[in-house]
Amino acid sequence: MDIEEQLLAASIRDTIHNADLALAKYQHVCEGNRHDNVDKGDHAEALEEAERHLVFLIEKVFRDTAVLAERMSLPGYRKDVLRARQSIKDLTATEIPPWDVAFHSPPLAAARTMFDSIATMVEGREVTGLRVFETMLHNTPKIIERGGLKPSNEAEVRSAVRAVLQLAFRDVVREVPIPKSIKTYRPDIGVPSLMAAAEYKFIDSQQEAKAALEGIYADMRGYAGHHSWRSFYAVLYMTNNFYNQADVDHEFRLVKADLNWTPLVVIGPGGRKTKGVA
Repeated sequence: MDIEEQLLAASIRDTIHNADLALAKYQHVCEGNRHDNVDKGDHAEALEEAERHLVFLIEKVFRDTAVLAERMSLPGYRKDVLRARQSIKDLTATEIPPWDVAFHSPPLAAARTMFDSIATMVEGREVTGLRVFETMLHNTPKIIERGGLKPSNEAEVRSAVRAVLQLAFRDVVREVPIPKSIKTYRPDIGVPSLMAAAEYKFIDSQQEAKAALEGIYADMRGYAGHHSWRSFYAVLYMTNNFYNQADVDHEFRLVKADLNWTPLVVIGPGGRKTKGVA
């Protein structure tokens, strides 16, 4: 699949997420309904706005899914999506099932089902590739050891890993530019076709381990909100067991780290060069 289809699928998922939020807001406004406040006044305006926003998002899921089907040369499925949309007379229809207290939206559920059926085709290759990418990052120490290397900094580690990644992914790039209004951030390694990037930290002491985590949190803020990159990996290359995977996972939960960031703790050979030593 081309990057355009992957980006469109990611956009549709974002729209579905926003529609879920809009549905919750619509329920909140509806709970304030009285017979004397739904036709005019502030509440009526809030109700109309919540309703209009929900309808817009559900409509967008159907429309974008039809576009995705067309881009994937699936004209029959595109017609199915359009027929499913046309069969729904009221996009604001909601219900509260007996097992729940929250609004459920049959139109949104139908739109989600139409997208999910095609998303598997779009994202299947990406998921498989992402697992390969993640596995190779996990195996950073083996890459270093088999190369007979004893790295002394991040650049040496990521250079060795990037050389191996290029055997599996033709579009591997280094120092991926992610421009923001003031500063351009640059993850160490990226694979555009997977919308995945990795940031390496070389750690040779307990103090460096703490500083590395702080650096990762700063990277999260810098890389956030860029739709070309969806999965990020923080590879903490340690020359000794300063932190283990459970420690870092716990730390990520405590600081409520972004869910699209995955920390990987790996321990391999190497060490900082002492000043004066060639």
